[in-house]
Amino acid sequence: MNKIPFVNLFSQSSTGLSINGNDLIITVVSKKLVKYSHETLKIEDFMLKDTQQLKHALIQKRNFVGETILSLPRELAIIRETTCPYSNLKELKEALRYQLDSFIPFSSEDVYFDIHSLSQNRHETKVLIVAIKKTELDTILSKLKVLEIIPSRVIISPFAFLPILEERKGSVAVVSKNIKYYSYNVFENNLLVLSSVAKTEVELANQVKSRRSDEILLAPVTNGLLPDEYKTNYKLLEENSESYGAALYGLAEYPCYLSLVKSHRKRLNPQIVLICFLIGFLIFFSFLIPYIQKINNLAILKTVNAHVKLIKKDVVIVEKLQERIIVLDEVVNKANAIRGKYIPRIDVILELAKTLPNDAWVKGITIMDNTFEIEGDAVSSTNLIPILENSSLFSGVGLTSPVTKTQSGREKFRIKGNIEK
Repeated sequence: MNKIPFVNLFSQSSTGLSINGNDLIITVVSKKLVKYSHETLKIEDFMLKDTQQLKHALIQKRNFVGETILSLPRELAIIRETTCPYSNLKELKEALRYQLDSFIPFSSEDVYFDIHSLSQNRHETKVLIVAIKKTELDTILSKLKVLEIIPSRVIISPFAFLPILEERKGSVAVVSKNIKYYSYNVFENNLLVLSSVAKTEVELANQVKSRRSDEILLAPVTNGLLPDEYKTNYKLLEENSESYGAALYGLAEYPCYLSLVKSHRKRLNPQIVLICFLIGFLIFFSFLIPYIQKINNLAILKTVNAHVKLIKKDVVIVEKLQERIIVLDEVVNKANAIRGKYIPRIDVILELAKTLPNDAWVKGITIMDNTFEIEGDAVSSTNLIPILENSSLFSGVGLTSPVTKTQSGREKFRIKGNIEK
């Protein structure tokens, strides 16, 4: 059935993987129209077995079709929340690649990382930086490769629970445990707001008490760890909840695009395959009725010729208008070429106002030709140079005089730079 080109249009599948202790949980979720079904496999001691043992771990080789999403335990990940000036997320991630070690104790060469947007406005973006050491993830990926399983995305457990929470309102806490530590995650209106790791049961209980939630979801291994006052509003999760939630990302559009590693395998889109099949069918059908097709074409051609004769005079007028438009386009292009050499001063002032931080005060601005000079004071004057350099409008930014201190402790600066069109 899977070889039929358009069969996956109404029957789609996706695979979710999760590490539960030392075990690997594999859940295959299938969707037929609007009905979901799933099947779960478990490979015990997956993390402890060597290559030879893993070759025989799956009794029957399976063809995992569709997306394959791997969810890693929270304890393996490093998460940092930070606020940055408003930027395109792709550009922000590229910028973080060169200064990642200022947020986490590793450089970009040592970890896989990605960012997840928490909120955005006109001035700043709040993001989560999620990273995992390459050695730890590569070990898991190499074991999966022995099973002929190649994840198309890699996420971490807090994000795998998002599809399970669906449209729940209010505050929901999810508590799980891997080999060593406990993971405590808080979601508000299906958005992740807190993710932490507790090393002991006492530390976990303190975290639960410090932030009371409307509902608590517990992984099976964490049952019985909550204080007595919380045992009335908790619910046990099934063992395959994390892998099931990860699989759902392959079937629906949930608001999370985090992926520590992405494979570049290309999959056939069932909708495109169906369209190609229909086009092929129509071409084949057209050969069966050539006479009818020929008659239709002759009739259409006759109608078009009749219309051409009726509107021939209008066509001449249109051609003259097109010639006039070409002349006007040349005039506009010349005007634009002249205008392109001029940079309005208001644009420079607006860019400075948008780029400079709130703790910087500008007391004087001089704009001459394609250069600018500003004078003022700030908490840290040296920090203003890289901030201005990041603007696409400025280059060659530098101090024109030594930095001095005001009586209030602020730094007086005089900065000069070039204006780029």
